Order: sequence, then C-alpha cells, then structure tokens
Amino acid sequence: MKKMIVDILLLILMLIEYSKTYLPSEIHEIIGIALIILVVIHLILNKNYLKSINNGKYNSRRKALLIVNIVFFISFGLTCLFGILSSHYILPFLNIENLTIISYHKILAYITLILLGIHLGFNLDKMFKKIGNKTMHLIELAIIILGAYSFIQVDFYNHLTGNLGFSLATGNVFINILEYLCIILMITVLTRLILSIILKKVN
Repeated sequence: MKKMIVDILLLILMLIEYSKTYLPSEIHEIIGIALIILVVIHLILNKNYLKSINNGKYNSRRKALLIVNIVFFISFGLTCLFGILSSHYILPFLNIENLTIISYHKILAYITLILLGIHLGFNLDKMFKKIGNKTMHLIELAIIILGAYSFIQVDFYNHLTGNLGFSLATGNVFINILEYLCIILMITVLTRLILSIILKKVN
C-alpha cells in the first residue's frame, strides 16, 4: 500500500512539474525537491529489488528492465542536479547562472518522461494481462490516439531537442497535466506491445 501511494504521488508531482508555464517558479523548485525525497523513499521501499540485482539468472526481459531502470535513474538524477544548479528561489546559492545547464535540465526532463513511460511499460505488463484481450486492445488504441494527439499538442519533439522550455500554454494546468499523462501512458502501452512481440519471437 505504501509503495502504491508513493508511486502515485511521484507520478502526480512529475506531471505537475511539466506544467511550469502555469505555476510560479518557486512551486516548480519545491516540487522538484519533493520528487527527490519521494524517489529516495521509493528506492527504500523497493530495497528487495535492489538486493536481488546480483541474484538469479538474467533473461532478455530482466536485462532490458535493469538497463531501463539504470538509465532512468541516471536521467532523473541529472535532471535534478541541473535543476538544483539553476535554482533561483529554494537553493539560489547553488545557481551557477549557466544557460547550457538550464537547457540540459529541460532536455533531460523530457528524456526522463520517456524513460518513465518505458519503466511503467515493463512494470505494469502483468496488470495489463489481467484485462480481457478485446477490452485491452480498445483501451490501448484509445491511449495511443490520445497520446499521439497530446504529443503533437504540446510540441513534445521541440521540448525534447531543447528548442522550447517546459510545456506550452494549451489551455490550463489540468489540461496540460492530462496531456502529459496521455503521453506517458502511450509510451507505456507501446513499450508493452513491443515487449510482447519481442518475447513471442524469443520464445
């Protein structure tokens, strides 16, 4: 139960972070620090997984999951580091006033979002399988359509390449959060579908 609450809070706060256009910069920085604290708690709650890394055999899926988790953690860590080094309100004494650092912070934030979707695609695979095939296919199709629309709506590509800051004014903070949620879910679904195809070929 604790894990679920922490994970839900992590997702909600991360989605809010991509709504910087609608929020004061102070809130963006406070949420960023809260995310760091929650990730530490998340790792503590999942200490059994961390302990098991050196145990047992590694099939293709387990190797891929480990790589995704490591890259995800590094990307998130660098996003936070560059965010701290460009802080203006909470930790201004650490600000090094470097536009390149700010640009890296933004680009890595969007890379982290993609990796979050992939991470969820691996970890939610079992949950998806519990839903009936026909229902699941319809849900997946709807998520992909909404995700693709949101991807275009927020101009995700230009964010990812550093040509834009955090989010565009596409309505209000709630619409913005829903758009980024749809993008994450789309990546999650696509990851699950790709995994199922690859695993069928391997098996």
